Parts: sequence; C-alpha cells; structure tokens
Amino acid sequence: MKPIHNFIVKAKLPENIEKLKDIAYNYWWCWDSEAKELFNRMNRKIWNEVHHNPIALINRLPQKELEELSKQYDFTNFLEKIHNKFTRYIKARTWFQEQNIQDKGVIAYFSPEYGINESFPVYSGGLGVLSGDHLKSASDLGLPLIGVGLLYQQGYFRQRLSPNGWQNELYPVNDFYSMPMFLVRDESGVKKIINVDLPNGKVFAQIWKILIGRTYLYLLDTNIDENTNQEYKNITDQLYGGDRETRIQQEILLGIGGIRALNIMGIEPSVIHTNEGHAAFALLEQTRNYMAKYNIDFHSAMNITRGSSIFTTHTPVPAGNEAFNLDRMEVYFKDYIPVLGLTKEEFFAMGQTAGLNYNESFSMTILGLRLTGYHNGVSKLHGKVSQKMWSNIWKCLPVEEVPIDGLTNGIHTHTWLAREFSELYERYLKPSWETDIDNEDIWSAVTTIPNDELWREKQRRRIRLVLFAREYLKTKGQDYLRQDQLNKINEYLDPDALTIGFARRFATYKRPYLIFSDMKRLKNILTNKEKPVQIILAGKAHPHDTEGKQMIQMIIQKVRDFNLEKYVVFLEDYDMVISRLMVKGCDVWLNNPIRPLEASGTSGMKAAINGTLNCSILDGWWDEAYNGRNGFAIGQGEERENNPEVNQLESELLYDLLENEIIPTFYDRGQTRVPSRWVEMMKCSIRSITPMFSTHRMVKEYATKYYFNALEKNKLLLQNNAQSVVELNQWKSKIYANWDKIVIKDIEMKNNHEAWLGKPIEVNVKINLAELSPDDVAVQVYYGSVDVHTNELIDTQYTNLNLIRKDGDFYLYNGTYICETTGKQGFTIRVLPNHPLMIRSSDLYLCKWPY
Repeated sequence: MKPIHNFIVKAKLPENIEKLKDIAYNYWWCWDSEAKELFNRMNRKIWNEVHHNPIALINRLPQKELEELSKQYDFTNFLEKIHNKFTRYIKARTWFQEQNIQDKGVIAYFSPEYGINESFPVYSGGLGVLSGDHLKSASDLGLPLIGVGLLYQQGYFRQRLSPNGWQNELYPVNDFYSMPMFLVRDESGVKKIINVDLPNGKVFAQIWKILIGRTYLYLLDTNIDENTNQEYKNITDQLYGGDRETRIQQEILLGIGGIRALNIMGIEPSVIHTNEGHAAFALLEQTRNYMAKYNIDFHSAMNITRGSSIFTTHTPVPAGNEAFNLDRMEVYFKDYIPVLGLTKEEFFAMGQTAGLNYNESFSMTILGLRLTGYHNGVSKLHGKVSQKMWSNIWKCLPVEEVPIDGLTNGIHTHTWLAREFSELYERYLKPSWETDIDNEDIWSAVTTIPNDELWREKQRRRIRLVLFAREYLKTKGQDYLRQDQLNKINEYLDPDALTIGFARRFATYKRPYLIFSDMKRLKNILTNKEKPVQIILAGKAHPHDTEGKQMIQMIIQKVRDFNLEKYVVFLEDYDMVISRLMVKGCDVWLNNPIRPLEASGTSGMKAAINGTLNCSILDGWWDEAYNGRNGFAIGQGEERENNPEVNQLESELLYDLLENEIIPTFYDRGQTRVPSRWVEMMKCSIRSITPMFSTHRMVKEYATKYYFNALEKNKLLLQNNAQSVVELNQWKSKIYANWDKIVIKDIEMKNNHEAWLGKPIEVNVKINLAELSPDDVAVQVYYGSVDVHTNELIDTQYTNLNLIRKDGDFYLYNGTYICETTGKQGFTIRVLPNHPLMIRSSDLYLCKWPY
C-alpha cells in the first residue's frame, strides 16, 4: 500500500544543544579529533553502529537521552568549545586570500567518487579518497573550489566472504535523509532538478549539497519520481555497477548534468578540473555554454574551455581508461552533436588518437586531453609513463615533451593522523604545524622527539589495531571463519609482534599474493618465537574481477593449509575505518605492484605520517619518496614483465629484505627495550614524507601551476565578448592551411664544426613560412647527445633562435647554445606554432622538422 503523503521525520534537539547540527552537517568534524570525540561522548555504541554518521546518531538517540545531554554541564561546555573552534575555522583568513588573486572565479572539480568519511559510502578506494582529501585541503586553504559528482543509492558494494574465502557483494541502501547533506531548493522551497537527454527520453536528477568545511560538494541523484523509466532511476544506483549502458549514462550525467546542475544554481565555473576521464563530457557542455553565451562556433569556444581546464589522469592500466564503442556514442550523442555544430566524424575524432578511425573506440581520456590545456599524471614517474602512453596524440613531439606533467598526489594529514601522534607533534613541533603542514622546516623538529616516547605511542596504536582486529573478526568473520577459529580469536595476533599491513584493491598488477609465494619460508618467518611477525590484510576485488576474487580466496586457503590463521588475518569489507586503524597501527606498509603500473598510491603516505615504515617496489610516489633511510625498497626500480619468473624473483627479494633487514632492525633492542635504529627510520620517514606528500602541498601546486593560470587565461579569453577566441580560431585555420608548406633549409653550424665543453655553438637556418609571419612561429635549435646505437638525440634541450632578416622568400634565423656535455653531440631545427593566447605550442599538435 502506497502512502498518500511522504514526509521526513527528524530528531528535535533541545535549544541549548541545537548548535550540534551546525557541526553534524559539516564534514569538518571528520578531520578534527575533538569534534569526533563530541559525537563519541553522546553514545559510543550507537556512534559505532551508525558507522560514525552524526545525523543518524542524533536521529537514533531517544528524545529523553537528548534532553539528558542538554542538562549535562560537561557536554554542553564541550559542545560550546567545539562550536567556537568550528566557527573560527570557517571565518579564519586563508592561504588563498593571502595570494591576492584578482580573478576569483569558481573552480569546478569533477570526480565520479568522493571518499569523505565512512559514514558517506559513495567511494570505492584510492581515487575517491584522493578526491575527498582534495576537497578538504581546498577548504583548509580557502580555494574557491566546488566538487561535483554523483550520489549513489547503494554506493559501492559491501564485501562478505563465504566459508571458502570467495568474495560476495552486498548492496545496502543509503538513507540520504539520515546523512549530513541537504537537497538544493529554490527560494520557494521547490527542489532544483536538471535534465539530460538520453536515447529513451530525458533523465532527471535532483541535487544534494554536502558541506566540507568551507567547500561545497554537489551530487546528482536520479532515483526520483520524475524519472518514470526505472532504468533511468537506477543510473545513480551503484558506483561502478551495472553494464556498459549504465556506465555511459553515468558519465553523461556526471559531465553534462554536472555542468547543468551548477548552472541551475547560478554558478558559472571559470575553471574545470576533471579528475580522470569519467567526467570528460563536462568539457563538451562547458564549450556548448560558451557557444551559446557568446554566439561563437565550437572550435572558437573550445579555445576558452581548453585554456581554462585541467585534466588529471590516474592510471597507466588500460582498463582504467574509459572508452566506448562508436555505435553507442552515436546512439547517445546523435542529437547533441548537431548542437555543437560538428559532424559525426569530427565529434568521434576528438576521442581518438589521430583522426577518425572506425575501428578505434572513443576514449574519455583522449577527449579529456584534447579539451584541456593543462594535463598531469599523479606522480613524477606516472607523468613520464603517461607521456609515453599518450605520445601518439602528439606524434610530432619527442616523448619527453608530451605536455603531461607529473604532479604527485598527497593526503589530508589531519584526516589520517593518529591522535597520539598529533599530540606528540603538538609537544615537539612549532604550533603552526597544523596549518603549515607542507613546511619542511617545521618537520625537522621530529628529531627532537625522544625515541622512547615515539616508540611508546606506536606500540599503543599497534595494540589498538590488534584488539580491533580480534573484535572485528568476532562480529564480521562469522561467515567465513570456522567455530574453532572463533573460539580462539583472542589468541589471534600478538600486540608486540612486528605487524605488516597490506590493504588495497585486489587487482592482478598489485600482486597481493607475492608475500605468499613461498609458504614454507613465510611460515618460518611468521612463527619465529624470538622475532615473531604477523600480517593483516584487507581489500576488495572489483565485482567483475574474477582474478582478483581468486587471489583473495587463494591467500585465505593457503593461510589455512599452513595453519597460520593466528599470524595472518584478513579483515573483510575494507573501508576508511579499517584503513585508518591499519595505517596507524602497523609497523610496515607493504606494496609490491608491477612497476610502473602503480600511478601513485596514497596509503603508504598515510602510514608514514603515523610512523609506519614503507616496504615497497620503487613505483608511484615511493619512487620519488624513498631516500634509503626512510623505509625499504624491493629491488632497485627495475621494470620487468608480469610473469611467474619475475614474481618468483621479486618475492625472494622481499623475503630477503624481511629476513636480513626489516626483522633484525625491528628486534634490535638495547637495554631500554627501544629499537633505536628502527625509531630513527620512523623519524626520517615522518620528517621526509609528511610535508611533501600532503594534499596541502598538492592543492597548492595545482593552484599555482594550473588553477591561477587558468583563471587568468579564462578572463583574458573572454575579453571583448570573447572575440579574441574567434580571432585565435581564425589564426589556427591559417596555421593549418600553411603548415605543410613551411620549408627549412641551409642549416649551418659556424666555426667549422669545432666544439669543446662550454663553447657556444652558433647556428644559422633559413625558413620559408609560406603565408605565415615570423610572429606566428617559434624557431628553435633542438640539441643534445647522440645515442651511439640509435643515432637519435637524447638528453635534449632547446633554445629559440632570433630572426635576423628576410632574404627573398626565406627568413634567416641565428642563435647559439652552449655545449655542456662531452662526447658525440648533435642538433636539429624545428618550427612550432606560437600565439600569446595558447598555453603552449603543442596545443595544435604541430611541429615542423627538416625531415
């Protein structure tokens, strides 16, 4: 029987504790330990039952209990203290305000998932947690940034293991009305709804707003009555769920619908930052808006979008780069393409490597790269990997000049820092450490922390982890643990043993099985009574990843076969709660992917700030973080194929590292019972990693390298009713029409080819520019060492040449460069397009060489 009327029932707080809602409805509380304690004090049992959801906690408490809280002087006093602290945070002067940026437009950050807190389960793993941490630091720094995403009714799956260790997926429904967020409504109280055209009609979505400190996050929800088509209601049902139709629908809604949601709220973003290719359609809609507003064609409007947009690629794994068959793209965009003023062929080519190819899928990553002017991978190594991976888009450029930077990820320190360590830093670091997290000088004071004090806090966190794991297995492990195992659960894990943590998505390239390759050798390591070792594992395989599920099952079965259940435990249903406890409580954080397939990885950063030492393949962020004293490296950065021989080799390297370095160092105790060498490594890890791998550093880098430039470029491109972009597009047409007509000849090296270290090399060249002018191009000498095997230039650099005069149909250019290296050297000449409104010369994918 359906109800005639629907309404929402919420708890009514007594007047003197009504301020509690201000804190509960803003996720600032989740990175302030005292604010979290406030909710813990209300009712610890219910607080844990509702997965740390403050709104659900308030709604679950009986009215009588709320009344009693309002009469408790200690509680009301503490509430007042936290509310004052929250108010000071919101009103404080920020880093962004101190930058004196004139162009303060809105930066819209698009991501398919956000990991803010376990109470808001619309994230699957690293990408989502990074997005959440990005928003938190944007709030701390005061950036005018807003997040845009989708609100999933069932979120990501909950993991349950069967008795034989096979992963099963459950999809509990999220109750949005008992979560810390608001429906966006107009002044009369009517909810704002946007729509997007799909093949079977319009899909409608309502908008939810989440407060994250000073930052807003807007999420779209299609599970509403306006969608009479159940398929469309289900678009925002599950994160990474459904089939290929669901995926393309989600990405159209995220991108095109996300821009429309901002617009219906009166927000016209000046800058777009798309986090991974899933949101790349936002760039098309932003361009369409510019077309309509300034009455210009697509290619002119695209200049504005490109000049003010950032694209971040997150994975070197092909499966992580979304692509759709052209037939599906045609079905979904047949009515949208004409609005852009493009032919079907032109549209398809924007998502392909080098022009239209009916045998190539439409890549969301390529679309994102083509429609943005700023591109980055998520570590220095990943930037280089991405340059190679997408070099075919810029075929005319050397790989090292492909315009994809490496901007390394970070973590929101306060979200992941143990309270015990926070209090240590309060005592021994400058007071400004909390707000000036990326200041390396502040962290040098970590060396002043007494070894025994640092070690004591680490021991406390390990004990907490062991006690949590036992209790968790009692309640959650009943489906896959035998009764005899449950009866002995309090014997599982040793609070004093060296504890290795491995927690991440179970994907083949991450090789979670590596430490279990030689079970006899591993058993000897784990069961050594003098120097015991234990392993805590957690992680989910993607629902469609059968190999990932098999790895979980294989590990669990091996552990049982060798009677190692007391030493190796698997915590099912990995989430942010388990993650926080593990990174804080483990002694070693293990990561052993196939290099270079780990784009960045952030869990090891979270571990490091809590004194947990990383033991990792030199991949992702660890490749640039490892200094020989702040953790352990498996191998020396070799890149090998993923095959049984390599796995065997690297598993032996891991066992050797454990037996010869990690375990002896951990158990090397003097009379003080403190492992001094180990603690010194902990200090080095904290000191070297915390400031450099924080989202404060990361977001500042995005701001200074991309956001501020994009804001300025956006303002410049929109001057005079955007006429400059029309002129820019006309200029591009002239460049394309004349480029193949450019002739480079008479390349001369003066001084009879005599050269020595430090000598200026003088170069002359003649260029016929056809109908172009010298202002349209940059002429460069491109030089370096000559590889003796390939005869190619390596370790290259370039210098602009100067126009000397015109000689008939040719322009004479001259310049010098300095020989800085001995041995066989060489140079060549190139011509690149040049225009003050372009971000870089490579934007046109053109480069003229003499051959």
